[in-house]
Order: sequence, then C-alpha cells, then structure tokens
Amino acid sequence: MTTGCGEMPGKGAGLVSFLTDYGLDDPYVGEVKARMLSVCRDVKVVDVTHSVEPQNVLQGAFLLYLSYRFFPEGTVHLAVVDPGVGTGRRGLVIATRRYWFVGPDNGLLYPAAFEDGIVGCYEIDLEGYPRYGGETFHGRDVFGPVAAELACGRRPRMREVDPETIVRLELGKAEVTGERVRTRVLHVDRFGNCITDLRSEELPSWLRTGRSSRVRVGGREHRARFLRAYAEAGPGELLLTLGGTGFLEVSVNRGSAAKELGLRPGSEVVIERTERDG
Repeated sequence: MTTGCGEMPGKGAGLVSFLTDYGLDDPYVGEVKARMLSVCRDVKVVDVTHSVEPQNVLQGAFLLYLSYRFFPEGTVHLAVVDPGVGTGRRGLVIATRRYWFVGPDNGLLYPAAFEDGIVGCYEIDLEGYPRYGGETFHGRDVFGPVAAELACGRRPRMREVDPETIVRLELGKAEVTGERVRTRVLHVDRFGNCITDLRSEELPSWLRTGRSSRVRVGGREHRARFLRAYAEAGPGELLLTLGGTGFLEVSVNRGSAAKELGLRPGSEVVIERTERDG
C-alpha cells in the first residue's frame, strides 16, 4: 500500500457516485442527496445501487470495486453500508491516484481504493458535522456533506491518519487446482446470475468454452457448460460464463441460478473438472 507519498487527486469533478444498502422504500437516499445539494448546489450524483443486502459490507465493497473505475477522474465515491454506525468506528476519507472515497472505516472502501492506489487517508471529525435526531444516520449527517465538500473543491473537517491503521477487507480469492475450483458468491444480480470471486485471469486451463464441468452446491451435483454468452445455452440450462464484471458467473439462461441452486452472497460453489484432453 502507498502510504501518503503519491500525488493527491485533483480538484473534485463535481460528481459523486452513491452506493448504499438503504433501498428505495424509505426517504433515506433522498435525504442524503438533499444534504449534499444543501452543501453544494452544483453537485451531480450518480446512483450506483441502493440494493446492497442490509449490513452486507462485503457485497457493498465488491459492487464499489466493480463500478468505481468507470467514473471520470476526480469523482468522489460515497459508499455507506454501516452496521457500526453510532459506535466508535471512524468516518473515513481515502484519497487515491484518481479519486476520493468517503464512508465508514469498516473495510467497505478498501478493495476499490487499494486497487486505484492509496495516497492518503483521513479521519473525519464527526463533531464538526451536526446530527439530526441521533447517531444512526451518518450517511445523511456526515458522509453526504463531506462528499459534497470534496466534489466542490472544499476541504472537509478531517485529519490525516496512517493508512496502515484503516480496516482492510479482502474480496476473497478462489482456490484453484488442476481438478477443482472452490469459489464463493459475492453478488446475485436481479437476473439471478451468481457472480463469484473467481477472476478471469485465474480461470484454470481446463475451464474452456464448450467444456462441461461438475458444479457442486450444498451437497447437490449439477452439470454446466462454460459458454461465452447466456443465449448459447438452452432455455433453463445451467451454465458458467464470464460476465461483464470480469468474474465467473453461475447462471441459468432465461432463469435464475440463485433460485435454482439456492445461492446467495456468501454461498460456496465447487466446480470440478470432468473432461480430459485427448
């Protein structure tokens, strides 16, 4: 990890990406946006998702990791999945080579920030931001205003801290051998595709297009072919593919792999080699 020796990202781009587990049934997302606009009327906010499973920090970290890279340089990434809100956990600003990241110090920001290259870490002065109604909505009362300040080129109330002291969260790494892959589901999208922690560059040589593999989930065994696209499988057929995330997906063409196999974030999937060369 870079420890403060790099060049800080430039002036805020006036843009905030926004990711939470708030959902859309309550006014929480709107209230955070209102606070940001109250701080800086010119700020633009892009919603990444507000459908992270409640309190699922790992899933939130994964979705932030997938999405942050597509934003223009100078974007402030505001992410709030915060089961420790109101406790002693710190509020954090991380400066990377190209971006700012704002949120709780619980590992949520770490995978994305680390990949982009951390050049500075800052603890937010929580007492410098007034709360409304208690200590359970730092997204609105603290993190939103801080993100807006950064986006508009202002300096928030914060102090520099040693990057080595922040909470680190790893996305996980699939176990790959010559015969087997042991992987975990990091996210299930709205189509029921189950995105695992097996990266494209880690695919074993035996997992080839058109090849069939044995898929084990919860004591049950299935067969699935590795294909380039969902529609290469028959309707209702289980398949393995590399989706737009760059991670291996367990999918069902025109169906839901999550429902068919009983998968959710955190579920283990074992893929075993069945076909031999020659």
